[in-house]
Amino acid sequence: MRVLILHSELGVLRGGGENFTRNLFVAFAQRGHRVAAAFAADPNARYPFAIPAGIDPIPIAGWWSSDLGQATLSAIGRHIPTTNGYRKTWDRVQEAFSWRVFRWHKRRFQDRVGSTLFARWNDYDAIYVHGDSLLASMAARYRPTVLRLPGPLSPDYETELRAVHAVCANGDALLKIRAFLGDHAIELPIGLDNNLFRPGPTSIRAKLEWTDQHRVLGYVGRLTHVKGVDLLVAGFRDVLASIPDARLLIVGQGELENSIRSILAKEISGGIAHIEPDVDHAELPSWYRAMNLFVMPSRYENFSNAILEAIACGIPVVASDVGGNAILANEAGYLFEANSVPSLVVSLRRAAQDQRTAKERAERLSRCIRKRYSWAVTAERLDSIIASRLAIRK
Repeated sequence: MRVLILHSELGVLRGGGENFTRNLFVAFAQRGHRVAAAFAADPNARYPFAIPAGIDPIPIAGWWSSDLGQATLSAIGRHIPTTNGYRKTWDRVQEAFSWRVFRWHKRRFQDRVGSTLFARWNDYDAIYVHGDSLLASMAARYRPTVLRLPGPLSPDYETELRAVHAVCANGDALLKIRAFLGDHAIELPIGLDNNLFRPGPTSIRAKLEWTDQHRVLGYVGRLTHVKGVDLLVAGFRDVLASIPDARLLIVGQGELENSIRSILAKEISGGIAHIEPDVDHAELPSWYRAMNLFVMPSRYENFSNAILEAIACGIPVVASDVGGNAILANEAGYLFEANSVPSLVVSLRRAAQDQRTAKERAERLSRCIRKRYSWAVTAERLDSIIASRLAIRK
């Protein structure tokens, strides 16, 4: 089977959605299928992150920005105290602006895909689209199409979604989409490299000159407003006042990186906090294992790859009570009120007090997680969806 992936950020980001697509289609190609991927690249058709072997790259050159203005808005927002009544209004303005910029970026990508691949649609048996219902409905006019949604859409999109042959989701998104799409929405579960993500040793603490006595709070993911990493930074300072041996480890990059580095300048220079902007996926387990506690402070989360990976490595979790976090984190840690620094701090302190119990619970759940999730299972599921819903055989 010949499958074309349409995923605009595949070569330029290492977020959860990008890792989902890469890992899924490596496993899918290992099932004997031919896979190609079209994605945004710079004007010289260059892109920072290599496409895995087994996936033929189709870079679409141009000037792209899916986060235009976010760094500036975040820099302004951090001067508004979280206790100020205007802060919530500012957060809503930033989220609305972010969504509109991202929508504009997707529209441009759709136009470029249409012009670039106009004469090539018949080269493929099926199209796989990540996260873009409008692009998927366009592709469905030419070839059988699977759309994977990383988050929920409102019933306003029903006509658009029903134009796509198969709409796939998991977690909170699946529950919300099924409310108006019914059986047209199909589960495509997240996967996990369960040989890679498991409890084990790490050399990261020694590299950072941190000892086993230090209590390391960690985060892995994009440094964006929606991920709430600004809340973690604010909460860490409160925690540090009562737990002097606390340390903060942030793995990731994004438009908030410079702002976070500025806020944490004293802690970073003093070896109390560390930001590692770029870690290869295969090296992530060592970074998770360096943590006593993994923190996911997102303002919305469908079903976090990072939470799954942290639990698989036996690390307890503190997460905001949104979306799929409640499904995953509640069993292996603690939930706090979304967008609330005081609630986050209470959970972090509680987790520090219950450290031994939380660690034992997370290690037990790790074994269950690694049995339940794998990319081979997810690839087999996608194969089945294509064969049954799109009437395509190998």
